[in-house]
Amino acid sequence: MTPMDAQRRQDMEHYGSWKRMTSGEWFLPSMPEAKEEHQRTFRLVKQLNELHNTDQERAEGILREILPEESAVPGLHVPMNLEYGCNLVCGERVFINFGTTILAQAKVTLGDGVMVGPNCSLITVGHPVNDHEMRAGGWEIAKPITIGDNTWFGANVTVLPGITIGKNCVIGAGTLITTDIPDNSLVLGTPGRVVRKLENNEDAWERQDLNGPVEGFGAAN
Repeated sequence: MTPMDAQRRQDMEHYGSWKRMTSGEWFLPSMPEAKEEHQRTFRLVKQLNELHNTDQERAEGILREILPEESAVPGLHVPMNLEYGCNLVCGERVFINFGTTILAQAKVTLGDGVMVGPNCSLITVGHPVNDHEMRAGGWEIAKPITIGDNTWFGANVTVLPGITIGKNCVIGAGTLITTDIPDNSLVLGTPGRVVRKLENNEDAWERQDLNGPVEGFGAAN
């Protein structure tokens, strides 16, 4: 091994570490533990997708294998695309609809009662913008995504790395989230902007035809 090869190997061992990937530093996604988790998640997600939403008990078992111990099991309609399932933490009563993509190089947290519409994307990882040599070299950086309790995403929402969305928000279909969103916000557009604050108004039109309590059973799964 030449001195240059030895230095390259040392650099790979330093920059290709799980700690760097999950702590918001530039990293090279070549570390053995990342490759192992990557393949583990892909293998289990393939099994999940092949069920075609026909065996809920088996699907829940696979999800328990994919997700970390601190995560509840979400309601899910496949297909889904997921990287690094050990970094996805779901609260109670989470529902994820068809075609969702979650790239969880950094931690993704979905609070209690979060509903994710069809074809949404939660992307924690990015590449260099200004340095094309770093980009060609495969460098990446990952930032966590946190979604607050009882927030609902319409279809085709995209959330970029490092974003925190508050609780009780509604994110309209097709919205691109590029900045943090406060609690109780209605967000629309590309890039997304807060259109108005939401209030839990018992006199709102949604309740006009309802009698009695509105507590239901959560999203279908």
